[in-house]
Amino acid sequence: MAQFAITYDQTLLLVTEDNNQLHITQKLNGMNTIALAQDPLDSHVLYCGTFDRGLWQSKDKGNTWHPIGTRFTYNSSFKKGDIHMTSITAISVINTGRDVGTVLVGTEPSALFISYDQGHTFELLTDFDDIPGKSQWFFPPRPHTHHVKCIDTNRATPEIISLTIEAGGFIQSEDGGQHWSTPQTEHAPIDIHVLKSHPRYPNKLYGVLGDTFLNGGRDTYIESDDYGSTWTTSIAGIRYRYGYGLAVNTGDPDNLVIATSSSPFHAHQYNDETFSTIYYLDKTKSDQWQEATKGLPAPEGTIISAVTESDSIFYIANNKGIFSSNNKGENWSPLALDWPVELTSQHAHQFIVLD
Repeated sequence: MAQFAITYDQTLLLVTEDNNQLHITQKLNGMNTIALAQDPLDSHVLYCGTFDRGLWQSKDKGNTWHPIGTRFTYNSSFKKGDIHMTSITAISVINTGRDVGTVLVGTEPSALFISYDQGHTFELLTDFDDIPGKSQWFFPPRPHTHHVKCIDTNRATPEIISLTIEAGGFIQSEDGGQHWSTPQTEHAPIDIHVLKSHPRYPNKLYGVLGDTFLNGGRDTYIESDDYGSTWTTSIAGIRYRYGYGLAVNTGDPDNLVIATSSSPFHAHQYNDETFSTIYYLDKTKSDQWQEATKGLPAPEGTIISAVTESDSIFYIANNKGIFSSNNKGENWSPLALDWPVELTSQHAHQFIVLD
């Protein structure tokens, strides 16, 4: 059975197996945990980004955590080699040929930091000031600012780093982060919530978006076959058009699962109007997205899900539990867990399967 790490509003959830029983452990309680990553060269090393509490590292696969790369108290000054921001919104760890993974950290306001020494020191890669249109970027709930939403890297092409700004669009580096540009495409995406490449086809990119609720941009779901130089939109069958979660079948580039809602408000807020659902696409059978209902809780009252995949099994996590599908997203089963009552009103942000 796989092990998982999931960030929720007020805790980091670890799911492990012992004696054929699944167990939940909560870490970093009280923190607004957002982003997660695991070092591909050392599976014991995890990173967790929090909002306003900085970046944290575990060297024992999530059992214990310590802060790194930022000031540790409100009145502390930043040191040389720190991340000069405390809101960590995206993390990726890549293999650049060194002994340890290279850590990429995105922040709010939008900036990207890098560490070549497993988080002992960081340096600023870019604050995106040379990107045309940065003055137009904004995050709707906090329109005075914006942040790095998602970082995608591919083991087959580690020199290509793709990331998204919420809300600002798609930005890419082809030289490991030394230079950045925005591909000039017609109707460029604005608000990509999750961006994924495929391990077998690194030129393929997939994105799930909130653009339908903004002026311009694209729609709920987009694909690219050329590293993001051009995009196609695919929304046939999608009724609820606010897209937020996405996972791609590593064994089949034409099989995907997304999480959507009828609006941003209905997706993220826990109240009488909370609503979200799951769609799956299997292009070997149809070019239309199908809404998944078998084995899943009712959309009403379900905060929009975090979605992931491993070995062709899809997983989702939300306020009602964790669910898996081993048949391309059509049928789902809940994991046998004693679900903590405090999570029934919390938002799942990022979901990773641990190696």
